[in-house]
Amino acid sequence: AGAGMFPHMVEESLKGFLDQSSRFLHPVFVGDTLYAALEVDEVTPQRTTGVIGLRSTVHNQQGALVMDGRQRYLLRRRPA
Repeated sequence: AGAGMFPHMVEESLKGFLDQSSRFLHPVFVGDTLYAALEVDEVTPQRTTGVIGLRSTVHNQQGALVMDGRQRYLLRRRPA
């Protein structure tokens, strides 16, 4: 998420990085082409903050899932 647009979209609201996990499922070799994706899989509003969860995946050129992970962030709620 740090290498994409996400940090720029939440920089005014970001309060903290709560947790991160990754599972490496298959080896990756020199010359492989990798495709990374992020998916919002959690939005938990709270009174003045909220939690957003992102699922991260990486597939290789053969479509095999080589990495599966999750990140969660604490954000300040914006005024309605």
